[in-house]
Amino acid sequence: MVKETETKPEKSKIDFLSDFNQESIDKSAEVEINPKFEIEGVGIEYAKNVLILSAPYKVEIPKEKSIKANNKIWMIDLDYQDVKHTFIAEAGSFRFQLGVIMKKLEYTEPKELIGLPVRIWKVNANINTPTFKGKAEVYKVALM
Repeated sequence: MVKETETKPEKSKIDFLSDFNQESIDKSAEVEINPKFEIEGVGIEYAKNVLILSAPYKVEIPKEKSIKANNKIWMIDLDYQDVKHTFIAEAGSFRFQLGVIMKKLEYTEPKELIGLPVRIWKVNANINTPTFKGKAEVYKVALM
């Protein structure tokens, strides 16, 4: 006579996750979380070489974190050292520099920037625009 093997009921939750809310885990799993791309200092010696992975896109942030009346900011995905990073591309100097590059390359759509290798750094500059006058840290973006 053949003895049937008993099967244990499978646990629906993994023990080491038992102190977490499953709904929070599910929501986090739906979102792609990438490291934030930052330039730590001012000057060309802090430049980082990156590959543009996405066209700029708008993201809604909590109103309490927004410095503007509207809480949507520009973001762009970059590859830095073979890791996908997310960069807050809200700075006018960064967006302006990308616009200059688009003009030089005769691009008409921001999605054409995808795959473009660029170098990004910050410099101190004197700004004289209708919205800002004075010294500020600004981004520089150059083709590689």
